[in-house]
Amino acid sequence: MKVNTFIVGAPKAGTTSLHYYLSNHANVSMSTVKEPNFFSSTEVSSLYYDSKSVDNTKNYHSLFTENKKIMGEASVSYLFYENVPKRIHDYNEDAKVIIMLRDPLERALSHYLMDCRLGFCNLSLEDIISNKEKYPQFFQQFLELGLYNSQLERYLSVFGKDRVKIIFYSDFKTKTAQIMNEITDFLDIEKLDIDFTIQNPFLSPSSTVISYFYKFNWIRKSIKFLLSKKSLELVKRTVFLKKNKPVFSNELKFKIRAFYLADIEKLESLLEVDLSRWKKE
Repeated sequence: MKVNTFIVGAPKAGTTSLHYYLSNHANVSMSTVKEPNFFSSTEVSSLYYDSKSVDNTKNYHSLFTENKKIMGEASVSYLFYENVPKRIHDYNEDAKVIIMLRDPLERALSHYLMDCRLGFCNLSLEDIISNKEKYPQFFQQFLELGLYNSQLERYLSVFGKDRVKIIFYSDFKTKTAQIMNEITDFLDIEKLDIDFTIQNPFLSPSSTVISYFYKFNWIRKSIKFLLSKKSLELVKRTVFLKKNKPVFSNELKFKIRAFYLADIEKLESLLEVDLSRWKKE
C-alpha cells in the first residue's frame, strides 16, 4: 500500500474541508490524522506549533485504516518547503497532488488571526512585518507562505501538469459542488453527493487562561479524543466567543498587497490565469 493523493496546501485555503469531503467517499481512505507531516517532519519540528509529525513509514501507513483506490492525506506544510516534492515523488512517483490557493493577503490575515486565537502570537501584524529579522518564523508563516510561484514551480517540475490539480479557494467556497466534481474527475472516482456547506466562523477564546492552554496541541487533541461530537460543540460554544473578525487598516493591507505583487504576476504567467482580483482591494 502506498499513499497516492496529497493535498499539500496552502494553509488557510480550505484543505480541512476538502479532507473531510473526500473522507466521505466510498473509494477514498484519508489519513486518520489530517496533517501527519510525514514528508516535512524535519522542517516542521523547528516551528512553534508543537506539532507532532509521523516520522517513520510504518506509523505513517497505520494512519490509513482501509486500502482503497484513493489513499490520501492533507499536510499543508508540504507546499512551502523546498525538498518535499522530491521526497513525495521518491516515495510514489505516480502520486497526484492537489494544491489549493487563496488570495495571499486574505490567507496572511487568516493565518495571523488563527495563531493569535490559538495563543501562539500576541504581536501586532504591523510589528511582525516591520521587524521580520526579529520575528522570522512569524514572518515566514504569515507572509512568505503566500509566495506561491516558486512553490508551484517545484511541484509542476517534479510531477508534471497532469498530476497536479490547482484549486482557487474563492471558487471552492462559492462553487463547492462544481469544484468537487473536478477533483473527483482528477482522481478518477465517482462524484460525491453530500452537503458541501463550509462553516468556519471566527472564534476567539473567552479568557486569557483558555487562550494559554488551548495553544498546546496535546490538549486540543485530548479534548477531541475524549468528547463526543455533540459535547465538543457544547465546549466550543462555552469557552469560545463568536466575534466579528478584527479590522486591519487599509495601510497595512496595501503594504501586504505590495509585498505579493511581483510574485502574483509570475504566478499568472506560470498558470496562464488572470489574478487581477488578488492585486487590488
